[in-house]
Order: sequence, then C-alpha cells, then structure tokens
Amino acid sequence: MRASLVSCLVLVLACGGDDAASPDGGGGGGSDASVASDAPTGCMRTTAAADRPRFVVISHPYDAAGERAPVFEVLELSAAGALTRVQPPRLFSLAKRASFGTVEFTPDGQVGIVALEDGSLGVFRLDAAGMPTVVHAGLTGSYYATKVVIDPRGDRAWILEGNTRGNGGGIYLVTIACDGTLTDHGLFAAADLPGALAFTNDGRAIVGARDVLDANTEGNDIQLVRWTEPPTAVAGVDVFGADESVGGAALTADGATFLVGDRSGFGAAPNSVAVVGVGASSLSKVGVITPLEDPNAIATSPFGDVAIVTSAFGDHIFVLDKGGTNGAWRSRGTVPYLNGVRPMLPGDLATVSRGMLQGHVFVSENVSVRHLAFRASGMVEDLGSLQLGSGLDNISGVIGVTP
Repeated sequence: MRASLVSCLVLVLACGGDDAASPDGGGGGGSDASVASDAPTGCMRTTAAADRPRFVVISHPYDAAGERAPVFEVLELSAAGALTRVQPPRLFSLAKRASFGTVEFTPDGQVGIVALEDGSLGVFRLDAAGMPTVVHAGLTGSYYATKVVIDPRGDRAWILEGNTRGNGGGIYLVTIACDGTLTDHGLFAAADLPGALAFTNDGRAIVGARDVLDANTEGNDIQLVRWTEPPTAVAGVDVFGADESVGGAALTADGATFLVGDRSGFGAAPNSVAVVGVGASSLSKVGVITPLEDPNAIATSPFGDVAIVTSAFGDHIFVLDKGGTNGAWRSRGTVPYLNGVRPMLPGDLATVSRGMLQGHVFVSENVSVRHLAFRASGMVEDLGSLQLGSGLDNISGVIGVTP
C-alpha cells in the first residue's frame, strides 16, 4: 500500500493575502501571500528564477535486501524539461526513511524538509549544482510530523501532526534560518487528525481535520476559519456524509474549487472525489465524482479546471474536468499513457508552478518517476518515465521538485 489510510476531514482556513501561485502536490494551491503574519519569522528568501535547471528529490525506502532504508536521491531536471539520473546516483541519507508524502522546498529551492516515518523532520540544503548537505538528519520537537507545508515567504513551515486532538493533533510552527536550521515554536492550532494544508490564491488555506480550535464542527467535513491570532471559525459543510479517509486534496488555480478524495478502505460507499465550492465566507458541496478508486494524490492545472488523480490500488492516473452535464466536474478517463504503458502503483506527486515548465507534474511510481504536463488546451500529456531499475533499492517513495 503506497499511502497511509489517515482518517481526517477537511478544514478551509481564511486569511488575508495577495498573489497566487499554482497548486503543488502537497495538496493544493499555493500563494505568494502568507498566513498569520504576526507569527514568528525566520530567514526571508528570494524566489528562484523561474526558468533554470531544477532538481527532483525522491526517497528510496528500501535497501536491496528489502529492509528499511533512510536513503534519498537527487535527480536533475533541465530548464527544457529533461529529467535525468546522475551517474553514479546522487544519494544522501537522513535519520529515518520516508515512504509516503512529499519533500517541500523553500521558494529559493535551497532548503528541503520532509516528514520522516518516526515523526521527526529531515532537513537538507541543495547548492546550485544540486549537491545535498544534511542540516537535520531527524529533528524531533513538540510535533509528531506527518506533513510539511512551507510558508510562501519561505521563512517558516507549518507542521501537521495527524493525531487526535487529545494526543497532540494540530498544526505546529517552525521557523527556518538562513542556513536551513529549524526552530520549533510549538502548537499553533489544535485540531483532530489534521491531514492536509494548502494555501488558496488569496491567502486562505485548506487543512484536513475532524475539528479545529474550539468550534463545534461535528457533522461537517470542511470548515472555514479566519487564520489570525486568535483564529476563528466562519463556516462549514458536510461533503461525504461520514467520517471518511481523506486522500489527495487540491485547489484549482483560481482558488474557487477544492477537490478532496475519500480513499477509505472500510466505508460502505465507494471511493470518490468531492467537489467543494470555496466562497469568501461560505462553502458549498458542488458534487461528488464516484466511483474513483483510491484517490491518493491530486494536482490541478494552472491553465483551467482540469485535475489529475493518482490511484495506487487501481494502477491508473485519472483526469478530471468540467465536461459533465451543465459543466459539472467529471472523470473523463485516464491519462493517455505514452506507448500505452500504464503506471505501476502511482503515488505522490509534485508540480512545477512557474516558468516554461509550469504545469509539469512528476509522479512517484513503483521503480520510476512519470513525467506529465498539463496543457493550455485542457489535455494532459504523458512525457514518459524515468526508469530507476528493478531492484528493491530503486523503489521510490516521497517526491518533491524545487520551485
């Protein structure tokens, strides 16, 4: 099983902001605005040039004997979009392995942070040539990290602990120094089983959680909260009708629609993707796309209302769009795979949000990395896969791409 079955609901956090960036594989849209501006700050960073060589970082959670491995690899991505593996492979190790999730980067692409399987944070720096330096092999703190979202300003990160409220569940804050070292500032917002956080195009954010703060959120899957100090609940909506297991989640590029997957293996209803309308101070259930087996990760196009959904159990990558009756969201089928070669265990993904490669998506598969591209026409093109080899030590886990 490529992704953990974390049972959580979804929370939308409303706060002030400015410019938008397109979504990433961490679960939704990005923003150049920052939330909770009066929170502690770290090293402010300049966003890297949009068209330059980038780097894709993946984990290898197994060694050749099938034992757990804390190994990560840096792949090179040219400005023209060619993904290559350095020979010998450019490997480095952290304290523990990471099988599921994403590697998140500061806007300058210099610092990467990943939640490790023991709840610690692995932190590393990349130089201009993509050579890694480990900053924290496994930093423990007040959190048990299950997901990382770096603030758009790049000076701090929001750490999700996907536990129950009574056992420390919530959103934690760390600041990032210029050398990449982290400082733990503790719990920022208590929540029950938080599983996702994504900024909208105007500075709001989406977080997966059964409840948050002191608001009575029972029966609602999605909550609207003003993310100030102190944060306050605004609105909520029930989209699944039950406490389902949330998988992938993403905002459309305009921040008006939130797509969230239910990938429960135990519920009576088939797996699905819910479509939620996001208003200034309200939320609405727009529809449900079902059946859609195991919606593990979702990415949305920067060019319009199109999304892709990876399905590890189904070994497919589905395309969603608004081609249904009266413009309703629907599944239009699978990506037209290059040479008809379907994916094997497609899992987490990472998206380039700026420049000539805007809309290019990299999907972690069994022993490969698939390269897709959203096109302005609404099509999704399969550009092929980088094959890593047949050994157990070539299995890929988490993935991230420098901004």
